[in-house]
Amino acid sequence: MGATDLDAAATLIVELAVPVLADCAVLVLPDARGRLDWWRWSLRGRCTRGRIRRPAVESAPALTAALDGLKQAGLLSHNEIAGLPRAFAEPLTRYSEVAALSLPPAPGSAPPGILLLGRRQETYADVESGLMAEFADRVSRTVQATGQFERNRAATVALQSTLHPPTLPVLPGIRLSAVYRPSAGPVDVGGDFYDLFVQPDGSTLFTLGDVCGNGPEAAALSGRVRHALAALRLVESDPARLLHLLNQALLGVSGSKFATAVLGCITRRSGGALHVRLSSGGHPSPLVLRHDGTVEVVAIPGMLVGIMPQAQFGENVLELAPHDTLVLYTDGITEARAGAAGDELFGSERLRETLANCQGLPADQVTTHLDQTVQAWSGGSARDDIAVLAIQSAPTQ
Repeated sequence: MGATDLDAAATLIVELAVPVLADCAVLVLPDARGRLDWWRWSLRGRCTRGRIRRPAVESAPALTAALDGLKQAGLLSHNEIAGLPRAFAEPLTRYSEVAALSLPPAPGSAPPGILLLGRRQETYADVESGLMAEFADRVSRTVQATGQFERNRAATVALQSTLHPPTLPVLPGIRLSAVYRPSAGPVDVGGDFYDLFVQPDGSTLFTLGDVCGNGPEAAALSGRVRHALAALRLVESDPARLLHLLNQALLGVSGSKFATAVLGCITRRSGGALHVRLSSGGHPSPLVLRHDGTVEVVAIPGMLVGIMPQAQFGENVLELAPHDTLVLYTDGITEARAGAAGDELFGSERLRETLANCQGLPADQVTTHLDQTVQAWSGGSARDDIAVLAIQSAPTQ
């Protein structure tokens, strides 16, 4: 059983029960699959834990009655103690009495578990039943709150996994590499996005973009953009027409938010070259690092996506010769700040110089060098999301 917040809370609960309420404390909690997790602490100062199948009613009637809320509190008889699962109950047989406290349930929910207290009668004769009931109530509240927190965290992780960029595909004749670095926030996703789709005709659609803002709201909209493109590319493969369709899909559903995006389509040519059609909606101009170290700006005029019904999106066409690299990026790169006052931008010129220094490098080293340079510039404290996608022509042997 891996360490969790519930594991830590349960360990603390049984530790606190000894020696205030008992010489040995066992907390038993049912899980969603019908199993029982248990934690035990004794005067020897060591916590043990485990997981077992829930026993049948006839083999452990006292335990199942307490777990089902039919036995709220009381001392167990010798026979009832003997019927407890030995995995966690064997030390309890050493004590003159064992108290079973069914933890109070939250309104409308099943009882969250049971607390077993092994005690020497002469030592704990003065412990009031009211104190034990109050302790059980606090244990119940702790277990319920911790369980809810873990469920919320699991739901958040599951949702985040649907918003993270995809694993890049392996394509013949093309090297791909990407960097995705959301700004610091409550979730590990942001408003930047990229995606690639291999089409039935062998071409590859790709996109990189940026949603206004950052954090959960921007991440939700970037997820909507990606899901919309995943559906629209089934009926349209031309980048400019795809942007028009995406614009229509976002109108009225993104509120005051908008997106910028570059869409492209790659077709392999003979000799290892790549033919690339590009369209842009208000996004920073892509760059091409030629194999001789020259850096070219690919100017593509275009309006923001999701604002105006009649938005216009420009187009451009380029050829990537063997070992040329197309680099798409979000404004988190050029707007990374540094300097004594923290207001000097990394800027477009510095970006082009950084890429020029990547002459002859494979795509993954290009993105790594760019990312490291920007992180060094900003001191590792980028204020905005960052995404980079590099597409390099790599002739197959």
